This record gives sequence, C-alpha cells and structure tokens, in this order.
Amino acid sequence: MASRINFLSVAILLAISAQANHADAIDYDLESLQALSLKDLLNVQVQTASRKKRSLLDAPANIKIVTAEQIKQRGYQNLIDILRDVPGFDFSNHYDGAGEYTSHSINRGIGGTPGNVQLLIMIDGIVQNHIAFNWSQPWGNQQILADIERIEIVQGPGSASYGANAYSGVVHFITKSAANTSGQRMSLLAGEHGTQSAQFMLNHQLSELRLQLAGRYFKRDGDSGLESYDPAGYFANHLFPNYQLQSYNANGYTTNTPHPFANQYQGAGFNNQSDDSALRGKLVWQNPHQYKRGIQLIKVGFNTWQQEQGLGSYVTGFEYQTRDASYKKHQSAQHYYLDFDYQYSPELILQTRIWQRENEQKPDTGFKYSYRFVDLIKSYHSVSEQRAFEQQLNISKLYDIDWQIGYRLMRSKKMGQVVSLGDYQIGQQASTSSDWLAAEAGLGLNVYSEYPLEHVDEQAVYVEAQGYLNDRLNYTLGMRYDHSDAYGGTTNPRAAINYNASQSLVFKLLYGQAFREPSIFELNDEFRGNPNLKPEQVRTTELVSHYFYEQQKHQLDIKTALYYSQEDNRIRLDISDENNNFRYDTSSTVSYENAKHSDYWGVTLDTSYTYNQNISAYFNYHYSDGDQDLAANALNHTTDHKINWGINYRVMPNLTIDLRANHLINRNAPTSNAYFDKHAPSLSLYNLVLSAPNLTISGINLTPQLIVKNLFDKQYTLVGRQDGASDINEYDIERNADPQGFTPAYHPQMGRTLALQVLVSF
Repeated sequence: MASRINFLSVAILLAISAQANHADAIDYDLESLQALSLKDLLNVQVQTASRKKRSLLDAPANIKIVTAEQIKQRGYQNLIDILRDVPGFDFSNHYDGAGEYTSHSINRGIGGTPGNVQLLIMIDGIVQNHIAFNWSQPWGNQQILADIERIEIVQGPGSASYGANAYSGVVHFITKSAANTSGQRMSLLAGEHGTQSAQFMLNHQLSELRLQLAGRYFKRDGDSGLESYDPAGYFANHLFPNYQLQSYNANGYTTNTPHPFANQYQGAGFNNQSDDSALRGKLVWQNPHQYKRGIQLIKVGFNTWQQEQGLGSYVTGFEYQTRDASYKKHQSAQHYYLDFDYQYSPELILQTRIWQRENEQKPDTGFKYSYRFVDLIKSYHSVSEQRAFEQQLNISKLYDIDWQIGYRLMRSKKMGQVVSLGDYQIGQQASTSSDWLAAEAGLGLNVYSEYPLEHVDEQAVYVEAQGYLNDRLNYTLGMRYDHSDAYGGTTNPRAAINYNASQSLVFKLLYGQAFREPSIFELNDEFRGNPNLKPEQVRTTELVSHYFYEQQKHQLDIKTALYYSQEDNRIRLDISDENNNFRYDTSSTVSYENAKHSDYWGVTLDTSYTYNQNISAYFNYHYSDGDQDLAANALNHTTDHKINWGINYRVMPNLTIDLRANHLINRNAPTSNAYFDKHAPSLSLYNLVLSAPNLTISGINLTPQLIVKNLFDKQYTLVGRQDGASDINEYDIERNADPQGFTPAYHPQMGRTLALQVLVSF
C-alpha cells in the first residue's frame, strides 16, 4: 500500500540513532523517562482526590497516575489511548463512531450513554464537560499532551469535591508548572491515511513572570472506513432505495415518491477524516520571597480547541449517507481563568479562582439521510456559556486537623441543539429559519422556530477535614451541598479511613456519593427528550490495599480494590414495553427515563514492577458484574474480565521496546443487539513502540519512535453503542428503506496502523 510506512526505512533510522552520540538526559530521553522509580511515584503529591496535595498512598481515594514519561514511552496520542490500558474502562468505539458526541465508554459498569456524561474531565482544575450536554471532553486529538505533567484518574464518586458529573470518576490533566519547567519541546508525527500531528511547548521567563504556551495540530485524511473490519456489511456498497419516504420538490412536501438516485450505489465505508487544533497557555507570577503574609500567586491562563471530524460508524451506512462530505461534526470549546492565592499566615491560605467557559457546536455539524430528504442536510448548532467564581480557605492544624472550606457561584447559559433541514444556518442564535421538526411534519422548509435557552444559577458550599487518630490511622471527612435553579438541591458526603499497617502497606476504606443532573440534551432532545427527569444518584463503598516492596534492584507495587456501587434514577433510553420486552428505538416510542435501582460490583488488581531501571512492566485485571434495573442481567457493553499488561525493555542504551496488550474476555452485548447473541467474541490487541533516544544534532535532542497499533493486524469490531438494534437483513430497497433501529450492532475497527514520531527538546 502506497500510504504504508516502510518498515525498512524506519529500522534504518532506528539503527542509525542507536549509534549516535547521546546527550545528557533531558525531558524526552529515556534516562528521564525511567528515572521516576515506583517508590518516587508513591510519593508524588496528587491533588485531585481531596483538593489538597497529598502523597499517592495518603490520598483518600482510589487514584491512578499516568505520568508524562509513560505517555511518551507508550506513544499515547489521546485520552482513549490512555484509558484503554487503565482497569475499569470499556469502550464501544475507539477513534470514531461516536457521532456528534465525544466517545462511548463505561467506567466500572457505569456510563455508556452518549458523551460519557458520568465521567468528569478537568484541566488544571477547570471542568471540561459540555456546559449544556454534560458530555465529557476532550477525548481525542484535540487534547494537548506536550505540556502534561501527569494525569490523575480517580475511580469512584467525587461530587463531594467537584459537584455534578464527578459520578463514576474524575480524569484530571495537570500541566507542567511554569515555575519549574525550562527548555522548549515539540513532537512531529506522520502516519498512514494522511495522519499528521505536531505538538509544542514553549517556556519563557521575563523578570518574575513565567510564560508557558503549548499547542497541537492534528490532521487525518482517513481511510473512509474501507480498511475497517465490517463482517455483516453495515457499511458495504449498498444501493439507494427505489423510493423516498419523505421529500421536498417543486410540488412541496411529498411522501413515498421515486428516489432520484435509485439503482445507484451509495458508496462503501464512512467519513472518518479529522482536523483538530488546540492551544493553551498561562502567565504566572509567584512571590519570590515567600512572605508570611501577602500575595503568593497570580496566574492567568486559557485553553481552546476545535475539532472537525467525520462521524465514522455512528449510524448505519444504508440509511444515512455516511460517505458524504456533510457527514461530520464541528465543535469547539474554550476557557479562561484567573487564579489568586493570598497567604494570611503559614497556616491560612485563601485561594480564589474566576473562570469563563464556552462550548460551541458549529452549524455545519450534520448528515444526509438515504431514504428521505436525500438532497437536504439535517444540521445541528448550539452555543453555551458559563461563568464562575470560587474561593477556598485552607486551614492547617486547627485542632490538629487540616481544613478546606469553600464555595462556588456559577451562572450558565445552556442552549439545546437547534436542528435544521436545508441550508446551514448563519450565526449561533437559539433559533432556526428552517426548523427540522416542522419540515419533517410537512409544514415547509423555511419555518422559523425558537429553541430552549436556559439561564441557570448554581451555588455550592463544601467542607473537608483531614486528621490523624494516631500514627497509623488518618481520616478524611467531606460534605458538599449544590443547588441549581434547574434541579434543586443535593447533598453529597464522603469519608475515607487510611490505615498504614507498615511503611509499605496501606489499607483504605472509602465511601462517597455523587449526582449527575439531566442535561438539556436529555430534557429537550428532538424526539427522546423528557422534561421530567430527575438527577442520577450513586453511592460507592470501596476497600483498597496498596503494597510496595523494594529490595536491591527490584521494586514491586501492588494495589487491589473491591468496590460496590448502588445507583438510583439512572437516566437511560427506554427501550422496553410494559412487559419489559425490547422495542426498537423509533421516534414514536423511545424517550429518556429514570431507571430503577441498579447495583454494580467488581474487583481490580493493579501491579507495577521495575528491575534496575532497564525493565519495567505492569499488569492489571478488572472483573465487573451487577444487577441493572433490578434485573440480574449482564452489564451491557462491559467486559466481564479485562486484562491489560505491558513491558518496557531497554535493549541497549539507545534502543527501547515497549509492548502492551489488552485482553477483553466475555464482552457483553444488549439483548437488542441484532448481530451478537448476548456476547461478542473475546478479543486480544497488542501495541508496540520502538524508541531510539538521545540522537543529538547541533545541541538538539531527538528521540524517534515507531508506533504500531494493533500489531498483529487483528480484524475486530467493538460492541455497538446504545441498543445496537439495527438489523442489516431488514433493509430492502423495494419494501423497507427505513428498518427499525438506526444504531449499528457493532463498530468496525482499523487493522494495523503505523506512525513515525520524533520527540524534540532544546
């Protein structure tokens, strides 16, 4: 294949690099990649678990750290790459197939709804979830990794600290400290299917001010889905139907009329191109004299991204024109913030933060149907804004207890999706000059309509206390009250007890509650909306043990977790009739509803090992089960047994091999799935990264990498999102142009792909 990277060329480059003189270890070389030992990692000061920096062992949560070094070693490009190797996460799609949403994933049995709304994502403490729709973002290549210090992944409820959406867990991107970072860094990547990526991080000091700027550009032409495994032919070269169910022509609105493209092929595959960009920066002033009283920190920063991407295998390729250029999403987000820290005394610090956020769904987001309105684009647009003011008072050793007391005031403007048929809309008003619902009902193509625009005020107060009962026993207690104009008030507590059995063994008993309010999307969607939805609620109890062993050149870290979650009012699509039998997701029968009580339980084993800084390895295992909606059925879209493992081996000073694997055993599909009979086949995937560090040219440090995904070219699919009810066998160009169900039963996935990346620092 012309686009395939030549293995021989890459091997020659790696061999040349291995013979080159190497420079002192700086940012991208493998000396620094492997310098952080397991013991050092345990002492990293994490901040997501309790809004205060504490060591990983002392943190009152089940928390996993992914370091910048691991991101580079393993060739991670986005959050999906990272979480595939983390226990507890299951995906319905990897890099496309999510449609206008972000991704479809489940964390420890919870989630799977459009946009992963139960998972909170933050960058440096600023929430990234969509303001109106709650979608967690960014998951893809619009996330910058060049300036990341670490990613903290908290499993379990976090509403006591962060409010809504911190439901199944929290993913927190923490960027490098401008005060402790020097040098400039960049990376360049080229791969198959026209894949190109460039990232950079720049640092500059001007007197007492430090400036940090980072950015990313990513572009992929895509393979149009033609090299993805599609065993049932959902995206094969189907004929257009011979008739249109609905259309507009010179005679106005018509039904069951001849199709203008009858006997023509729609084209195989689906649009999976992508064009992403992101930029963020911060300007920091820190008090150089560390006065006992006065301003300690002033920081201003911003983050902005944009993504224009094909909708992939989101919907069936015979009912929608999935190869058409209009089949895409176009979204952007941005935030700005000001941080201000004032120290009254060494024991009393006031932290103030002001921020503004915006989410925008561009008017060229949309698609064309194949069985109706074939010449007209159904498009979506929206824009939502948010402003907030938060203060937190940190009090040390008051009655031998550390306290965090805070409040937050927030105002949001939330716009529902404005849906149009025909020309793309101009502007971002909460209205359309060509309303979809009116056009579908035969009322005309140019009907003006206004959509919901909510102004919501929210307030929150919280308190958290950490103290010691004795030398071995410490505790954390927290409580947060949130109130919203839209859903009223809710109180969420948390509690943690840490027992240090020895210097190398810690036990944690954790309890937390969380809530997630219904989004404006779920309340007002075009045909599934339900304005009477209640907030979701979850309660989780967890027992964690963490053991560390060190002897001479060996280091071993073992963490186990046993959890039990109880969920009420889960928001789901109602696909059952009054007798609890499956019914297809047609517009006349399906809506969002609050489900009955559900229970989830599971166990996790997470281990890491290093030997003499030349070999490092990890192994994790996750088992999950539960009773969903009071029924003892398998948890849909989850894997009963998931095993991840990886090994990083420095073969010689200038050549390192990183091999990782994911084993998904007993993948569960919903009973509505038209292709899988309750279970999808078990699956094993392998990824390889070859690194040749420390090539020095004129003082510039280079580390070329070969990144191979799906090393053994496995043909596989992922379980279809939501109900997966579409049945390709029901499609008939003469009699059934619109079969029941529009969600594919599976998502085709790519075979082996290759990319060459070069990491640069100077």
